[in-house]
Amino acid sequence: MAGGKENARQKMINLMYLVFIAMLALNMSKEVLMTFGEIDREVVKSTKSLKESNKAAIQVIKNSAKNDSLQWYIAYQPISKIAEAANELTEFINKNDNELVTPYEVNDVTYQSFKRPILEKDNSFGRTIDGSIPEMVGDYEVMDNSASYDEMLFTGDYVNEDNTGYTAAGQEFVRLVNNFRDTAIEEITKSDISRDTTKNKIWNDSKSGLIRLIDQSFNTDVVKVGKAEDKIKSWLHFNFEGFPEIASITKLTLMEEDVENVIQTMISSINEVILGENLTALRAIPLNVNVFYENSKLEGSIALGKYDETFVASTVMIKNGNGPMKEYKASDVMENGEVVLEKLKLNVGAAGAKKLTGKIVFIRTENGEDVRKEIPIDHEYFVNPPLANISNKDMNIVYESIENTLNITMPGVSNENIEILAPRSIKKGKNPGEYIMIDEKGKNGKVAIRVRDKVSGIESPPVVFDVVRLPKPLALFSSEGSRLSNQQIAAGVITGSFNNDRLDNGLKLGVAEFKVRLGLRNLGVVRNTNGRLNDRVKKEILRARRGETVQITDIKLTSLKIDKGTRRLSTQNDIVLTIR
Repeated sequence: MAGGKENARQKMINLMYLVFIAMLALNMSKEVLMTFGEIDREVVKSTKSLKESNKAAIQVIKNSAKNDSLQWYIAYQPISKIAEAANELTEFINKNDNELVTPYEVNDVTYQSFKRPILEKDNSFGRTIDGSIPEMVGDYEVMDNSASYDEMLFTGDYVNEDNTGYTAAGQEFVRLVNNFRDTAIEEITKSDISRDTTKNKIWNDSKSGLIRLIDQSFNTDVVKVGKAEDKIKSWLHFNFEGFPEIASITKLTLMEEDVENVIQTMISSINEVILGENLTALRAIPLNVNVFYENSKLEGSIALGKYDETFVASTVMIKNGNGPMKEYKASDVMENGEVVLEKLKLNVGAAGAKKLTGKIVFIRTENGEDVRKEIPIDHEYFVNPPLANISNKDMNIVYESIENTLNITMPGVSNENIEILAPRSIKKGKNPGEYIMIDEKGKNGKVAIRVRDKVSGIESPPVVFDVVRLPKPLALFSSEGSRLSNQQIAAGVITGSFNNDRLDNGLKLGVAEFKVRLGLRNLGVVRNTNGRLNDRVKKEILRARRGETVQITDIKLTSLKIDKGTRRLSTQNDIVLTIR
């Protein structure tokens, strides 16, 4: 939400992406990506079923408008226009011939679609559908690249409210989201379904809840990302920039579900008004109870499908996941006819799909007798794992007693709001998102790094690195072979290598000094020549006789990444050459 207080759903969705940094710990990275994929798969199934149900219900209202009464005709007008705006949005998300999207290839197949296809691979367990065809499963692990949606949606940073920084596809997406929200709110606001005064009061009460649900779920205002008033991002940048492809796909799927939930809620409200449903037909509608961050508190609310100021609940019974059924006094946990989930003080627990079940209990007097009415609660929500990734850009491993360069960034969080909790040996580098770990010895051969967003207080889980001692490097001579001419030896260059591309590229070893012996004669120490022989030693070697040996010993290597170049590394070998 913009500037003001975020609603619970928006907050939780944002948390789903907030601390996303690509994981060095490969197994954890796989789990994170697979969790997004599993959530997407489950929501796709439930949304498909919901969409079919909504389509059938709208057709019933349409038929009733033709053949029954004026009430149905009046009711069909807003729901048909809202459904049309919904279809425009969901079709744009799903169609594969979108002229606004740059074509791209996956496995030699060219796609031109807004919602990327889920890549598939053979089931790793070797299960088959019919004994011969390998079962295909989502290959979520490879969908960790943010470039596809960044390139599709953005041309640059957010500048102002004129969609600066959006591609044509990004502009169209935001336009369709806004169109659905504005159309739905406008049509619901001006609708007048019943001429019956009592029923119209019920409809007007339902309208306020519908409008609130729509505004909360489809608000595209700018988002504050810091304490200062000018630290803002566009809604599109905040929710889609820099996130793994599978995370963006999942969020698009959740948006489709939100669209269908709006339509379903409106259909239920229309039916309740026109059909005159009583208390037993009330439905518990969870608001903003969809996606949470692991081990956070359950938030959101549960509203009734119809509001009546005479409906005062007695008790509320809630069962969260595998936990026990708990009973609450309604006056303690309900406000304005809604169950406020924060008041329950329930923890969502570990990652995965969860069930929220229970009932809202009413006790009413009918014909002089107390009658118990129960409104069932049955809702599924999803808990995402904590997302964190800390990478060592130079070597992808942490070595003892040297400068290790780390990249730590959080999409949607400014660099100044990132706090390193441990270890204290990490300091900020020169570039944004760059950190230097200096002279870290580790504890029991390991070091755990944790980070926190200063604004939200969300902490990443620790990423554990093995702290490894630097191996002794090898000394190498530029000419191959051990029998060389005088000229080849004199022109040669001494270098050092760890025989490890990551270490070599990261540390960029140089030669500080070495000793040279020609036969039995000590030619002294050569320093600061970038691994080349100095002129004095060259002259001696050029005058040497065939069969004499040149020994290069006590070779000392250095790197600016190791104690700022002051520390000398001994090689594991000497260089011995014979003049041919």
